[in-house]
Amino acid sequence: MKKRLFIVTITLFSLLFQNANYINAKAPNKTDETNKQTKIIKPSKPNESKENSKLSEEANKTMAKSELQNLYNIRSSVFTSLDLKKLPELFDTSQKYGSWALDHEVKRIKYLNEWSYRRNIKFTDVSSTINFKRVRRIGNRYRFSLTEIYTFNYMYKDDPDPINNCFKVGIRHGVDLINKNNKWLIYNDWYTDCFEDALDNYTNDLTMPNTSKLQVFSIANNPRNMPQMLAGQYDRMAAIEYADKYYLNYNKKYMDFTGIGGDCTNFVSQCLSDKEGGNLKYGGGWHCSGGHGSRAFVNTDAFRDYLIYSGRGRLIKVGKFPDLVKSTTAYPNGAVGKLIAGDIVAYAKKNNIDHFAIVTDFDSHGYPLINSHTTDRYHVPWDLGWANSNINFHIIHSSLH
Repeated sequence: MKKRLFIVTITLFSLLFQNANYINAKAPNKTDETNKQTKIIKPSKPNESKENSKLSEEANKTMAKSELQNLYNIRSSVFTSLDLKKLPELFDTSQKYGSWALDHEVKRIKYLNEWSYRRNIKFTDVSSTINFKRVRRIGNRYRFSLTEIYTFNYMYKDDPDPINNCFKVGIRHGVDLINKNNKWLIYNDWYTDCFEDALDNYTNDLTMPNTSKLQVFSIANNPRNMPQMLAGQYDRMAAIEYADKYYLNYNKKYMDFTGIGGDCTNFVSQCLSDKEGGNLKYGGGWHCSGGHGSRAFVNTDAFRDYLIYSGRGRLIKVGKFPDLVKSTTAYPNGAVGKLIAGDIVAYAKKNNIDHFAIVTDFDSHGYPLINSHTTDRYHVPWDLGWANSNINFHIIHSSLH
């Protein structure tokens, strides 16, 4: 009996075990479902994680670019609104670099306001466009390498039917952007400024100076006719077209001296000599080979001496701004009234030539406009940015042959 009972017990246990396996196979329990779900939300593979992180960082860079453009737009608007109190909101002034950048912006706006007042000009719009070269994260900041293109629109206040005039300035920046308390701020902003040599007399306080007592220069209203002016001259129009084409996007045939002394003289020499430009033959010590110019081709003082002593340039007059715009018997429209398109302006600090530009056009009153490199200028009023007491202008007629 004991033996039979043992056999029956084993048989029953075996049947129960088989039935349990059958039930488990046909009806998975909650633990199995959880396992299946776990597989769905399983951490991504290393490559997928890196790709997601890369996409997230690119999105952050795009957002930072947009924020910087917005900050530059607000800053540009202050040139016309003159509301200096808007500027501190754009900069991280908790450290010296942000404070320096703010102080410089305040001085620029004060200068441009005074410059325009004394020429009876009103700026109607100033805008900023950014061409980003590189963006990278540096700790908790984004660092940008970029070119900013300012566009300035202005008109003469007393004209019965004002005509809009426009010029552009291209500036290379190195700028850091930081997020503090969910607000993006300019941490620092390094650039070569077109107004740099005009800011000595301005303070960094947030009060606009009273300009009503300033002298307004009596400048001739002398509209120019470009086609008539160029007739019978050397190929000045080609030189102007070259200056317009390459004022911002430099001709890669030539070495770029920006950051190593400046590219202004090199650029004017190109305008005169390149086959796309004036196509003038090299002469004396003034020449260029393989993109590398001679000393007279790229150096300010050497170029000025070459023009004058070779006879390829005739010095009209040297002087400070009031002397050059004053009407005299010899110069009824001021000495600057003798400039024609394709002529040259040299800018001197005391007795040393610091900069060169080529005359490319005239505004609605016949005011000479120039192009140059370092800083990159397109049809900019010839004296803008040059107002410090040590500045003298050499205006040179290109009697080239």
